[in-house]
Amino acid sequence: MRNHMNGRIGAGLGLMMLAWTGGAGLGGQPNFRVRSDFAAPLNADRGWAGALNEDVTIGADRPFRVRFEVQRPSEASGPRLFRLQYRRNAGAWTDLEAQDFPKPDAGTPRASIISCAAYANGAATIDLLAGLPTGFRPGTGVSLAEGAPTRTNALGAPDRTAAWAGAGAHGEFEWALVVRRYADGPVTNEEGDTFEFRMVEADGTLLGAYRNPVLRLAVPPGHVGGTFVETPGRIGPFQASNGDLYFIMEPAETNNAFLMILSTDNGITWREVDAVNRPRTRDLESVDARLVGDTIHIIHQVTESARYHTFRTSDHPARPNTWAVRDERAGVVTAVAQMATLAVRSDGSVAAFYVGPTKIHYSIRSPAGAWGPVTAIDADVAPNLAGPQAVLGANDTVHLAYYGTDGTLWYRRLLPSGALTAREQLAAGAGTARKHYGSVLPLLYLRETNTVVILYRLESGTLWERRIVNDGPPTAAVRVTDRAVITNAVDSQQPAADAVLDGATVHVLFVEESSRSLFSTHDRGGWQPATLQVDNIRGSWVRGSVYTRPDGVRAYGYVYDAGSEGGAGMNRFGELVLGDTSLRK
Repeated sequence: MRNHMNGRIGAGLGLMMLAWTGGAGLGGQPNFRVRSDFAAPLNADRGWAGALNEDVTIGADRPFRVRFEVQRPSEASGPRLFRLQYRRNAGAWTDLEAQDFPKPDAGTPRASIISCAAYANGAATIDLLAGLPTGFRPGTGVSLAEGAPTRTNALGAPDRTAAWAGAGAHGEFEWALVVRRYADGPVTNEEGDTFEFRMVEADGTLLGAYRNPVLRLAVPPGHVGGTFVETPGRIGPFQASNGDLYFIMEPAETNNAFLMILSTDNGITWREVDAVNRPRTRDLESVDARLVGDTIHIIHQVTESARYHTFRTSDHPARPNTWAVRDERAGVVTAVAQMATLAVRSDGSVAAFYVGPTKIHYSIRSPAGAWGPVTAIDADVAPNLAGPQAVLGANDTVHLAYYGTDGTLWYRRLLPSGALTAREQLAAGAGTARKHYGSVLPLLYLRETNTVVILYRLESGTLWERRIVNDGPPTAAVRVTDRAVITNAVDSQQPAADAVLDGATVHVLFVEESSRSLFSTHDRGGWQPATLQVDNIRGSWVRGSVYTRPDGVRAYGYVYDAGSEGGAGMNRFGELVLGDTSLRK
């Protein structure tokens, strides 16, 4: 991946920067330097993104630091507190909030002050920038204090410095910052946007003359940003017939709008489409989707209902890249833990399954668009149920696997007649805590052999597989992974694992429990030892699909959360070239 943090801005941007016109003994902000190495010690002379007073490129959702030199007039009296302001694309100046990254406390602004483990908030600085010849009075490093509520810590407020009394002297202040791809609104920061920063007194009083950093934003290749669906089924990337890719997510943990994002360059860049017509139902607690022709069919469960949406992809002949059905009520139940799944049958009818207070419920949408009654599965039979996963099989039969709260896993079929077959037990020992409710992975169907592939996690941590061939009894259980897979890494109540088919080969991506790194395996020649794909992350989610790229290469494209811990800004696109071990991440 190209490192955008070290890119440089063209000389033309210097015209936007206020020139330093002060002198010794006068007040102002004469010098700055941008640091790309977020882990560098506060007073280390390393990790810089550019030279003194050089405008550089910063990456979206990539923390960085800016060090300022500040001088107070000789006649100044009393200590002063400072805060930081910014403006985007030469717009109005805005006070910079203190909201952490990747998981903020109360909001997700375009840019903010964040915590930095490299130094303590209020740590003293040394004379590092070598700008002014006047005497030096130590300033401080500013970092959102660990565990402190927004705007409150031992030094006053985390969006302000400690008091500084430096009449006739200069000091240095370093700020830990981030500029996000998506922010509350929702709004988006775009490639090429500029962000200018300046220090002011806490009451907004300007310091005098200024030389400000004007930083250009770059969105790294494959960077998605935003927030993962909390408990996802299949949410993409879906490939339209023209090669465009689609993925479902939220913009931020504090702004949970329903976004459909698009990539027209095979995952390098992503943007939202048809934002003005988003579904009004927010909070993507559980979402499952299927691409059928030029339409993505979506079931979306929130606490009190299940909603149905459809989206027309870019190859739709009349209304490309637009929402169609939005917020249609599939059923009203109060979910003990959200988990929804669906199957789209050949006549256009939709079977949707979702969790209620104690049981799984389902309803059928007719080809004409009318939803039938809500029916509970095993209403009077123990145990309670959760975690449904469905896949369409031969002759419009819907295969269903799900979880029992006594740690059992079950399978049955919904026939075209509307009848449910008798339940068959797949496993025991999946665990009885709520974090195990989603133990079954999204199902797979091999059309050539009329086989349903069911992968699931047991409480021991490993993934297992059973198959249903020609509607027969389940095959013997086979272990899939040689490593424990994390479950409920943040708040998903399911394993951080994904399964897809390439022909007759099953490919699995999963997040290892101990390292939180991303691994892969496949069953060609039997289940293979896991292969490390992405390390140095704290993985939480992964979802993907198999497709043929426009260049003819077969690939497993996916989006994974690299460590948001339930926040935002860590979703990234990766691609595993099938038949090879190469990965773009």
